[in-house]
Amino acid sequence: MDLERVEILKGPQTAFFGRNTFAGAVNYIPATPGDEFSGKVSLSYSASDESSHNFTGSLGGPISDKVGVRIALSQERVGADWAFDNGDPLNEENTTAVTGTATFEASDALSFQVTGFYVDSDDTRILQSQEAHVAAGSCNRTYTGNFRSVGTGQNDASFTTDLSQSPRATFCGNMPDWDATPVNFSDAGNIDASTPLFSTFFWFGFPFPVSSNPWSFVTTLPPEMEGVSMVSPPGGLENVYELWRIDLSGEYQLANDGVITAQIARGESSSWVINDNNFGTPTVRPAVLPPFLPTNTSGAWLSSIASWVRDTYIETRYTPPAGERMNWTIGASYYTQDNQRAAFQAFGPTHNLNFQDGDNFGIFGSVDYALTEQWTLSLEGRWNTDTQTIVYDGVSVLQNPNDPGAIVDAEQKYSAFMPRLIISWQPSENTNLYAHFSKSNLQGIDTNAGDYTERTGIPLGLGFFTPKQTLSAFEVGLKQQLGGWLNYAVAAFAMDWDNQTFFELSPAPFFTAANLFGDAEIRGMEIEFDVSPNEWFNFSGGFAYNSVEFVDFAGAGSVASAVLAPTLSLGQQISSVGYRPRYMPEWTGSLSTTVQVGQMAGLASNVWLRLDGIYMGQFYIDNFEWNSVEGHWKLNARLHADIDECWSVEAYGTNLTNDLSHTTAGGTTSITGSLNRKNFAPLPRKREVGLRVTYSF
Repeated sequence: MDLERVEILKGPQTAFFGRNTFAGAVNYIPATPGDEFSGKVSLSYSASDESSHNFTGSLGGPISDKVGVRIALSQERVGADWAFDNGDPLNEENTTAVTGTATFEASDALSFQVTGFYVDSDDTRILQSQEAHVAAGSCNRTYTGNFRSVGTGQNDASFTTDLSQSPRATFCGNMPDWDATPVNFSDAGNIDASTPLFSTFFWFGFPFPVSSNPWSFVTTLPPEMEGVSMVSPPGGLENVYELWRIDLSGEYQLANDGVITAQIARGESSSWVINDNNFGTPTVRPAVLPPFLPTNTSGAWLSSIASWVRDTYIETRYTPPAGERMNWTIGASYYTQDNQRAAFQAFGPTHNLNFQDGDNFGIFGSVDYALTEQWTLSLEGRWNTDTQTIVYDGVSVLQNPNDPGAIVDAEQKYSAFMPRLIISWQPSENTNLYAHFSKSNLQGIDTNAGDYTERTGIPLGLGFFTPKQTLSAFEVGLKQQLGGWLNYAVAAFAMDWDNQTFFELSPAPFFTAANLFGDAEIRGMEIEFDVSPNEWFNFSGGFAYNSVEFVDFAGAGSVASAVLAPTLSLGQQISSVGYRPRYMPEWTGSLSTTVQVGQMAGLASNVWLRLDGIYMGQFYIDNFEWNSVEGHWKLNARLHADIDECWSVEAYGTNLTNDLSHTTAGGTTSITGSLNRKNFAPLPRKREVGLRVTYSF
């Protein structure tokens, strides 16, 4: 995309950006035409592994004294770091994007801007797996926890499991890097109707026939979705995406210098992914497999998800002329979204449909008041009415013309005021101390409790939706500049997240998910700094620490029933109270150094070197503080040189140490036909070194 800048706003940002901004907001500001014609062409290439390239071109400027236009085109290919067993590319990404902006000055007081973009993308970043590396009987650890009833939410009894007695190969609490143990790759990436697919007569300890659905099933939409503009189906194990959006905004300056702005935007997106439900073929067939002859255990076991989203956003706001001590803004917004999703099940030819509509109307505003020359009080707030409707949740008419368990026109609605109060003290122009409190709300999600109860026989006692989520956040901080060479910021925060949603997967052979909810407490601190002792050297970075734990939650899934608590019965969970939620590291950080080599050496041209390190601390991939990924650094570098006023060249390297740690995604499951465990996750990016050339005019 052709952007002027990207604004990263720390959350919550509910007042001006609405719901879904608990963590903050990323605001993409498109590049505008400017006062004279200009453009830029950039080409990068890397021969690392499968080659990567990126082409970006933009051109814009005035076509009259009232009208300006700008258009940009980009095409990027991120080469495959890995390969499926037959050599088809794995982890490849291809993206084509077109962006256009037009500005109109109707008068001195009235102006308009139209921005649109289209993105077409595909990738083969399909979940793959590794087999557990700790043999049965070799995990010398114990796990102690509490059973909890799914239906009542109350603890039943405590338990202790000696993992050295487990009959399975496990990960024993430690997830290896992707280059530490062999990866199970799927047989082929490109698939058609003639490709052999998975089938077996033995499944999870029982002689039971299981076969993949045919290719034609996972590439054909159910009739309920045939009317939407869906992206074409993938050509194999692949994700495909399509997205467009048009945004019209206007600004009118009143006679009193107040400003009225208005915006209307509309967009559509669609995606289609086809996965291998086995997450790759095991490299060695397990010894515990009884003498049943599988038909084809190396072929892909196909499952698929197709989704379509259309949304419309309308906003207007009024900002009066700046006051001597007080400034304020008031506005109103309306947002509507239609969602259609079809899950092509791996177990039998069934389309599980979930169609939902959402509507949100809000009135928002802010007031900044200078109490004194040093003290400022700011209040932001949004009152909104939020409605979420399950239009249909059930089986397609192809499989069941009258699904008795279908949910039709179920609604969840709430109205709430969400405030944010900020007080700041600025004893000098270089020092600012602040404190803020905010409270935000977010819709619950479809519980799927009916399907869970129908499959397992366990009543959950839940309605159609989880309760409304609430986040209460408090932060205090200090920002200061010292001596013109050091800037730093320190902050401490506390957040309480009520009714945070998680999915609960029932054990084999049901494999039915229910969306549950729990409460979490988040406490932490952040520090950022920027040091420039001279004109040619800069050192900056930041670190964040957070202490996060569940105060009310429990879960299950195969890691609970197969590893941690083999005596776990249907309808029970393991309590997660006091545990850290998965994928949330205790420490994160980054360090950056920039050296102006040309300036240091007295050269006329601009030459600089930048080194970046990004740290991801240890985190768990489950909600039981069991399987964890060790902390790790990713190191990147860039060497840039301006050849003249128009040409520049840059050498770059990413992930220079070729760290292949797990990302914050995925989990563990059992190998089909075996007691042993395996993980499943997207594969990380390997080292890449390349060259970029840019021409600006």
